[in-house]
Amino acid sequence: MHFVALTALQKLRSRFASGASNFHAMLRGNERSIEISLLAVGMSGMVARVALAWMSEGSNDVVIWREWATLLQFHPLADLYSHVEGFNHPPLMAWWASSALRWSQHGPLRFAVLLKLPALLAEGVTFWLLWRIWRPTGRLLAAAAVAAFAWNLDSILVSGFHGNTDSLCAMLCLLSATWIQQGSFFLGGLGLAAALNVKLIPVILVPAFLILASTRRQGIRFVSALALGALPFLPFLVSARAGFYTHAIAYNSNPDNWGIGFFLNAAEQNPRFAAVAASLARAYRHGARYLILGICVVFGFWARWARWNTFRLSFLCLAAFLVFAPGFGVQYTVYVVPMLFAISLPQAVLYSWVSGFFILAVYFNFAVLGEYPIRSHFTNVYPPPASLFGLVAWTVLIVLLLRNVASHAKQSLHL
Repeated sequence: MHFVALTALQKLRSRFASGASNFHAMLRGNERSIEISLLAVGMSGMVARVALAWMSEGSNDVVIWREWATLLQFHPLADLYSHVEGFNHPPLMAWWASSALRWSQHGPLRFAVLLKLPALLAEGVTFWLLWRIWRPTGRLLAAAAVAAFAWNLDSILVSGFHGNTDSLCAMLCLLSATWIQQGSFFLGGLGLAAALNVKLIPVILVPAFLILASTRRQGIRFVSALALGALPFLPFLVSARAGFYTHAIAYNSNPDNWGIGFFLNAAEQNPRFAAVAASLARAYRHGARYLILGICVVFGFWARWARWNTFRLSFLCLAAFLVFAPGFGVQYTVYVVPMLFAISLPQAVLYSWVSGFFILAVYFNFAVLGEYPIRSHFTNVYPPPASLFGLVAWTVLIVLLLRNVASHAKQSLHL
């Protein structure tokens, strides 16, 4: 009986090996056509983003950006930094919104579509960057990375629907990491400076990337590029210093039902823990930024010692930001997506779809029914079940972060 079972197993293995060989031969014979098909799938994902942008108005952010752009028609930008609470965006993005509003008043495109245009263009650049990153491992895998990114739900919703600048910022972070990985610290600094001129969130990458500089010359080039990128901020650091610090640099975003905020909000709603929870929440929302920066510094030194690539380092830093974020907007989930697609397609697909279902649930929960273009109007914190989907996405991100840290720890021990 044992002999019969062993013979059957050997035959099964032989058939499997033969089938696998035939499959690889088929792939080799049709590699070009498969590559073209995957790239066509990628292009269709871009079309889906454009179509969604065209038929949607977006989230509350579009309304808020329109209000800010309207104010800029009559007031200088320094006034917004000084007097408009919540206006925490760099100057270039404010000027873009103001221009988009003017063009929408005299052209065929709505303000919401024009506002989303930089994010949509950034998605196309991300396609190209992922192709370049994966190309050395083979054209098929590079095309598969492009196709998988093109149809990840998170990026589609944030770039095509939401109506903010986060997809553009995430792309520039990937571009910066790509240049630093190639050893060009000046270009890497310019890429990161460009990201900081979109949003200030990537400031957490500054110490991590600077630590990677192996020579003084590389460090000087990196800092010099960042200094060039700081030029648009200088007039407002002078003319609206206090307001700029309060509304931009010290801004903590919205303490919504995501991550640690989920548990703090739940505790504050319980009469038994409300006072203690409120005190803890204030302390955490003030100190979390320093915790995140500290973690990124540790990751930077670890990356230099263990010779991690910049994509993994960037993912770990941005993931730490999302895990410990003192404030949150659903569009923040997109920051780690390009980095994950640069290091692991299975992990990227898992996270981007889990987080995509979370933000889809949020948009659906706050959807304004019966209106076209379609939009969502957020009126309170994310309620169940959307907040529970967010808890799942946050947990998945923690698992991926710990998995990558553990993997790097094992590699470090063998150095």
